[in-house]
Amino acid sequence: MLKIENFSYAFGRRPVLTDISLEIRAGDYLSILGPNGAGKSTLLKGLLRLHDQGRATGRILVKGRDLAGYSQKELARVISYVPQAGGWIPPFSVRELLRLSRYPYAAISSGLNDSDLAAVDRALKLTGLGDLAGRQLRTLSGGERQKAYLAAALAQETEIMLLDEPASFLDPRHAADLNRLLRKLNQEQGLTMLTVTHDLNHPAQAGGLALVLAGGRKLFFGPVAGLLSGGILEAAYQHDFLYLFHPRSGGALVLAE
Repeated sequence: MLKIENFSYAFGRRPVLTDISLEIRAGDYLSILGPNGAGKSTLLKGLLRLHDQGRATGRILVKGRDLAGYSQKELARVISYVPQAGGWIPPFSVRELLRLSRYPYAAISSGLNDSDLAAVDRALKLTGLGDLAGRQLRTLSGGERQKAYLAAALAQETEIMLLDEPASFLDPRHAADLNRLLRKLNQEQGLTMLTVTHDLNHPAQAGGLALVLAGGRKLFFGPVAGLLSGGILEAAYQHDFLYLFHPRSGGALVLAE
């Protein structure tokens, strides 16, 4: 689904990412970890071609095709993006936001068709936002607004979804609800997901693969179980951690000392 070959990115003489290579298969769930400034968000933006400054080298293949060969509309039919909940809030209702996410398919002259409207309704149902469809985004709580951004990405009907710290700014209940929904979408709908997170326990809960970046370089890439050995997290964060097991689920827990 995604193949990144020797991808590097620099702002002027300052490298942000150096020689990143990895492959993601259809249906994979990838958690991207690393300290602040490690290049996590830069990697997502590279996959979306959102960089307007700096210099990229290497190659990114999306479904076997060079990323550079996609038109913006073609790319938006394959990859969707869920931003962080904080920051600027678009001046739209939830339904308006989802309708706008259908732009890769809609013709400017004719507007949305029945297929577009059905995709919007499906996304509202999946995220449980039907009752809030008419509400302005600025009137929603952080958790509700984050679900609206996720619903917009679902209405876009892509095979790959990129999420940049989707649970940031959310309280524990809303964060848990969102993470459960993401796992359900990955497991039941087969969505390929790449999620940037600062929650060190998220990868173990989500399963799948983990990528650890440090200083713009790939420190680890593989099954999440590998994070619990070899001092990977200690090397990345330059900090000591405790590894415990949850008394009910038996799953691993990571605590900062």
